Amino acid sequence: MAGRTPLVGRRAELRALLDLVRAPAVVRIDGEAGVGKTRLLAELREQRELRGRRWLCGAGQPLREPLPLAPLIDAVLADEGAPWCADPLLGALVPVLPELGPRLPPGLPPLGDVRAERHRVYRALRTALAAACPAVLVLDDLHWTDDGTADFLHFLAGRLPAGLSVVLAHRPGAPDLPGTRLRLDPLNLCETAEMLHAMVRERPPAAAAEALLRRTGGVPFAIEEVVRTAVTQGAPWDALDGGLVPDGFAEAIATRLDRLDDVARRVVHAAAVLGAPATAADLLAVAEVPAEAGEAALDAVTGSELREHGGQYGCRHELAEQAVLRTIGPARARRLHRRAAEVLLASAAPPHRRVGDHLRAAGDVEGWLVHAELAADRAVEVGDTGTAVGALRELLTAADDARERSRLALKLGRAALDGVDVGATVTLLRELLATVDLPPSIRGELRADLGLLLLNQASAPEDGYRELELAAADLRGPRPDLAARVMSSLANVHAGHHHIDVHLRWLAEAEALADALTDPRARVAYQVNRVTTLMTRGEPGAAGQAEWILADPPDAETARHHTRGCLNLVDAASWLGHYDQATRFLDRARRLDDVSPYVEEQLQVASVLLDWLSGRWTGLRQRAADLAARQAGLPRIAAECRVIAGALAAEEGDAAAALPLLRAAAGEGPPPVLATARVLVAQLRHQRLVRSAVVRGVDDALGVIRRTGMWVWATEVTPIAVELLSAMDRQADAERVVAEHRAGVAGLDCPAAHAALALADAVLAHERGDLDAADAGYRAAAALTASRPQWHARTLLRHAECLFAAGRDGVPPLRAAERLYSGLGAVVRAERCREVLRAHHALPGPKRGRPGYGDKLSPREREAARLAAAGCTNRQIAAGMGLSVRTVEQHVARALHKLGVDSRRELTAVLGPSG
Repeated sequence: MAGRTPLVGRRAELRALLDLVRAPAVVRIDGEAGVGKTRLLAELREQRELRGRRWLCGAGQPLREPLPLAPLIDAVLADEGAPWCADPLLGALVPVLPELGPRLPPGLPPLGDVRAERHRVYRALRTALAAACPAVLVLDDLHWTDDGTADFLHFLAGRLPAGLSVVLAHRPGAPDLPGTRLRLDPLNLCETAEMLHAMVRERPPAAAAEALLRRTGGVPFAIEEVVRTAVTQGAPWDALDGGLVPDGFAEAIATRLDRLDDVARRVVHAAAVLGAPATAADLLAVAEVPAEAGEAALDAVTGSELREHGGQYGCRHELAEQAVLRTIGPARARRLHRRAAEVLLASAAPPHRRVGDHLRAAGDVEGWLVHAELAADRAVEVGDTGTAVGALRELLTAADDARERSRLALKLGRAALDGVDVGATVTLLRELLATVDLPPSIRGELRADLGLLLLNQASAPEDGYRELELAAADLRGPRPDLAARVMSSLANVHAGHHHIDVHLRWLAEAEALADALTDPRARVAYQVNRVTTLMTRGEPGAAGQAEWILADPPDAETARHHTRGCLNLVDAASWLGHYDQATRFLDRARRLDDVSPYVEEQLQVASVLLDWLSGRWTGLRQRAADLAARQAGLPRIAAECRVIAGALAAEEGDAAAALPLLRAAAGEGPPPVLATARVLVAQLRHQRLVRSAVVRGVDDALGVIRRTGMWVWATEVTPIAVELLSAMDRQADAERVVAEHRAGVAGLDCPAAHAALALADAVLAHERGDLDAADAGYRAAAALTASRPQWHARTLLRHAECLFAAGRDGVPPLRAAERLYSGLGAVVRAERCREVLRAHHALPGPKRGRPGYGDKLSPREREAARLAAAGCTNRQIAAGMGLSVRTVEQHVARALHKLGVDSRRELTAVLGPSG
């Protein structure tokens, strides 16, 4: 990092300055201390376009009383070789330039008029400058100059000699100066990063540049000092974000403060202690200076030591603030912090965090504790969870009383629950439970919060359920009201993958404690949990017990419980097949006031589920996929969207897209999603003739249903499982599934599950060859599936195959199935319907009449023969080709006849390995 730092962020200003000074001109460069004015002037002098010009340079000095014309005298003296002319007027300079001695004409007699004398000196200086041309007069630091110099520069600007350019540099607050203004602003983030890169010769992380900009305000001198110090000390990147104050910078600030009078210095000290922009009145009150003197001092330091924006004043940047604080003694600092707290407390809305920080710095720990907690409470109110958690953590660490620690731990846990970072909240709650000795009531409440978080947002239902069980044990005695709510959460059938009997036992225990719920809002929360469990289970009359949730809530908190209840009931009613009820709950949730973005997303998820199960599929696949992507951080919700997108992709014939989605959903998600995803994966594998994984997939799907005892969730599972098990010659297993389903839904209000049972019964009869029973069963199932187009079409297709097998007319139901599938966009099943219709001459082929293949195999016959030669059963071939078993039997029989063989075993020798 040796050598001068390359010029950064000043190329445009350098070009503009060069363009101006090529011709006679007066330019004034305005910018705060350290912003790079002197460096820009040095770069200007090196420009080849200005070679051959004399450079007359001077600068103001930080004196309490500036010397008359000092910068100009320094500039004239700097050019020792100037070709002075013999103009007698130059004799007026003898009193102010005695060093030039014999190079000047004889001194002039006095005029007896001060103004005339001054005018003669001005004319003489102009003559001397003209004699030096072509030249550039550069005067720096003109904020430290006298009024006489400013007056002369105005005089000179009005009579500028040919060949002379004048460049004036100063900070804000300088005397009124002539010329075209060129302002230098601090560097922006990109320029700060560029300067950092130029100094360390490696690309810094974005956070380092951001920290450097915040600490230095983009002032190049400050940036250079911080970076050089960090490099010298071998500090890591994150040191740029810390309290590193370079000695050189601190000394520069201290020197500047020493030049100020006492009032101005106290004003700057007050600004540094306040640490945030303040009004002039507040600043002077903290500084404890008289108003008139303080306002004059404030004017003097604004632009140099302080910045003003919108009527408020503060240190120029964080680094300057820290350097100023170094110059304040401990006793003085404590008094300033006490005054700052008093001034801030007098405002209409005291900033409690800042008040607390000032009191702590003043040594008032008790005052800090009070205001830090008030600040945390305010942060919770406005949703600033990070600030609240940080403040409460610090307070908890400082607390030395057991009851105070318990109170703060509970408040900290509640605040953390509103955080966006679920992982951080879980870690914090676990830390509190493990490290703070809490009474059972507080421990139980925190465990309940942790359990619900794990259950609903962290995708850890088993861990969440275990925490809720421990919470219930803690709360039974001291807090029966809260225990009832926790137990009603344990009754949640989606939680923990437990059997329904376990959840119903928790609900019964909760109801025994429900009288303890005296708070109206707590009782509403409990009632939401209770009716959710009953509705999800499919208990008769549960929908009627949920009607209260459609009423107008009395306040915002109750409205949130109503919204949660409506969302829960949309999910429950959708899986049960009560689509009208689900629509009512969904519409009510949408109409509730103050729906948050999170709730809006959940409403869309609920809508997608309802549309899928009720057969409203237009545009649904993309909606589900988009929601799955947006909900990736909430795995259980994302899984629900993935199973829908995957199921619809499969129906559209896009197995390549369907399988990854369904496999992902089969790994995590609520129980009905897991079971449905797993059986759909098994169905796709069967269609692709991956026999080894089919039965395992079916068993995995049924395992979820059996473990939970929730056969009301088997609507999508049981009919597919029965078809697949029958196709795999597992008839006894298929019959067992139907028996379990029948027992599991007996007496429950679950129309979709009853329709699925009727279809499964018909499929069993069909597979047994009892076609009359199957015919009656399909008719019954068709009536029950009328509200579910996808399953109604499936029932009609199976019914048509049954009728064809019995020698009856299956065309009407088959045509109806084809229309339904086409309307749904289920192209694979629609094409299967058309194939069967063509096979029965109920649908025209591509050309009139059937193609005549003679003794040659048709494409369908060859495909069926190839699969038969590979050892597939007729049912497997039918599933793979999208045909009925009867049609496959015909294809295989014709293939054997045309090829002149008597058995399937001989097909391989005739067709060859590839068919």
